[in-house]
Amino acid sequence: MRRTTRYGAAACAVLLLPALAACSAPEPEPPRELTISDAGGVYLEAVCPVNDAWDLADVEVDRLRLAVARGEVDADTEPFADAIRTVAQADVAAAERLGSERQIWPGHAADAVAAVVETLEAERAQARRVAKLDAEEIAAYEWAGAAESAAASAAARKALELPDDGAAACARWAEQRTGESDSTEAEDD
Repeated sequence: MRRTTRYGAAACAVLLLPALAACSAPEPEPPRELTISDAGGVYLEAVCPVNDAWDLADVEVDRLRLAVARGEVDADTEPFADAIRTVAQADVAAAERLGSERQIWPGHAADAVAAVVETLEAERAQARRVAKLDAEEIAAYEWAGAAESAAASAAARKALELPDDGAAACARWAEQRTGESDSTEAEDD
């Protein structure tokens, strides 16, 4: 009886192999080639949250500079540390989105976007280090690579036919997204 059970189990396994092979993971979809319009939207969707995070971090840097100027050497750095860690998180998300292999950037924009990814990765590492500084160090800190980051962003915006001003590009993108969500809500009603 034991032999029959073993042979029966083996037969079932052999019969299931073709079925299991048919159930293997589907082929991944090929990367999507972005049009210039789509590419601009993907770019802004990735980088505008980084800009928003920087706005909050800048407020905290200004607060610490004022505190240090008033002689408050023990000023609370935790709000700044939280804000700059948020910048680092936004950098990671943006770099992942821009560097995704599931999309192909328009040829003339690919190198410019790759340069932005590099600056985001450098910014993330720097932000994590700066988050650990004391108030006086933060107040005196000069951000390394700011000019390179600005140049890379400007080149990417130009290649993607976006406004020269990054803040204006993000504002226009936010308005368009708000308009899209308003029209979607109206359609749902």
